Order: sequence, then structure tokens, then C-alpha cells
Amino acid sequence: MLWTAAVGCALFVWLERRSSNPMMDLTLFRDTSYALAIATICTVFFAVYGMLLLTTQFLQNVRGYTPSVTGLMILPFSAAVAIVSPLVGHLVGRIGARVPILAGLCMLMLGLLMLIFSEHRSSALVLVGLGLCGSGVALCLTPITTVAMTAVPAERAGMASGIMSAQRAIGSTIGFAVLGSVLAAWLSATLEPHLERAVPDPVQRHVLAEIIIDSANPRAHVGGIVPRRHIEHRDPVAIAEEDFIEGIRVALLVATATLAVVFLAGWRWFPRDVHTAGSDLSERLPTAMTVECAVSHMPGATWCRLWPA
Repeated sequence: MLWTAAVGCALFVWLERRSSNPMMDLTLFRDTSYALAIATICTVFFAVYGMLLLTTQFLQNVRGYTPSVTGLMILPFSAAVAIVSPLVGHLVGRIGARVPILAGLCMLMLGLLMLIFSEHRSSALVLVGLGLCGSGVALCLTPITTVAMTAVPAERAGMASGIMSAQRAIGSTIGFAVLGSVLAAWLSATLEPHLERAVPDPVQRHVLAEIIIDSANPRAHVGGIVPRRHIEHRDPVAIAEEDFIEGIRVALLVATATLAVVFLAGWRWFPRDVHTAGSDLSERLPTAMTVECAVSHMPGATWCRLWPA
């Protein structure tokens, strides 16, 4: 599948470069500010949607929460986005886009780090971490849009906006696939050896490991790391929960490291003079898109859209 996607992407680029009227004008990416803004949007959604998947699995498969309770636990993320987003346009008009972008990326990374170190501790740390992630997303996405839209000619604004919208789906899909695969790969590499003492029989141990690895699937059994009928004592469950938590930590570290790379690139190349004061650009920026993107795939929630008045 990955090879097919790579070939398809290469073919698309080749066709677009040869077309006299391309669907996606690749010359837009010659502008460093626009290209970096697109990369930042994709990376933010990569990290956020992957984080939501992993947090959902932690709350349901380790903490044993139901889907309804899990949705309520993740509510601080959506609430933070809804509260912060309407304020960001005015902030960009006053101080420019660069500072909010970098501050938002920092808050998002801080929230991820708090989630990484929140396991086996109070649920308050999880809630605060999710709130920081939501605030970071809201703080950086609107000014990123400012940077991108001011970097392109007015006649290309529609195409530029469409490319940005596509990054939501691309980033979120890659986040689900990559970070979910990191968790599954960690469990595949560590779980069966760790179960050796608790489950001496190799066949039973392999079957149990496969069941636990399958619990990393979003459609897996809810309410525990593994159905209790498959084991005779508590030790394998404790081992599985520990490995599951470590796998989530590794995956979230991957997301944090990716954001750190984008942050450093933004520190170097995001323009310092992008303001929207004196125009209505900040008011026209898609604050609604920020809120919609952040909560539309929240586990346990319906498709939500919050549009400005």
C-alpha cells in the first residue's frame, strides 16, 4: 500500500507539472513561507489526530473507561479549541502571526509531554494535557492560515486554500496510520518476551500476545487491555498494560519530535512581519475550520462544526 501511494503521488506530481492548467499549482510551494505553513498544518493534524487515537486507547484499554466516559474525558481538548479560536484572529492583528504559531506549537508539545508522563497518575494530568493540546491547536492554526494566504497571489487564493484543506485529511490519516503502527510495532517487539515468565506455554503466550496487540485497534474490546477470559491470573494483564503504556509513550514522543522539527523550521523561516491589522483578513480567516477540524473526529463525538456569528 505504501509503495502504491508513493507511485501515485509521484505520478500526480509529474502530471501536474506538465499540465498547462494544473489542479494544484506546484509553483506555490516555491515560496518558503507557504510551503512551511502547509507542512506545519499537516504536522499539527498528524500529531493531534494520532494523539486522540492513542489517548482513546489508553483511556479505554488501560483505564477501562466506556466510550461515553472517554468522550467526556477528551472534552477539554474541544473546549479549549472553542474558547481560544475566536480570540486568535484579533491577536494576529495586534502582534502578527509568527509568535502565536510558535507559542501554539510549544503548547501542543507541552500538552503531549504531559500526556506522556500522565499514565498511572491522576486523571487531572490527562485533562490538563488535553486542554494544552487544544489551546495549542487553536493558537497556531489561524495564524498559519494568515502566513499561507498572504504568501500567495490573490488569484491563487482559492487553490492555496484548497491545498490547506487537503492537509487536514492527509495529516490526520498519516497520524492515525503511523502512530498507530508505532504502538503496534512496540507491542509486537516487546510483549511476547515480557509474557514469557507469566505464560510459559509458547502457543498460549503467542495467542495472548496477538489478542493484546489487536486491542490497539480502535474497534477492539472496550473496558480492558484484554478480555479476562483469556487468562488465568492477573500478571499478564499487568505486563500488557505496562507495555501498552510504553508503546503509547513512544508513539507520542514521535509526534512531539515531529512537531519540534517544524517548530525549529518555523523559528528560522516564518516571516516576522505578517500582520492583519488594518484589514479584515484576520476576521475572514477560518476560525470555524480550526474548531471543526479539532473536534470533528473526537472519539465518542458526533461531527461538530462551530461557525462564527
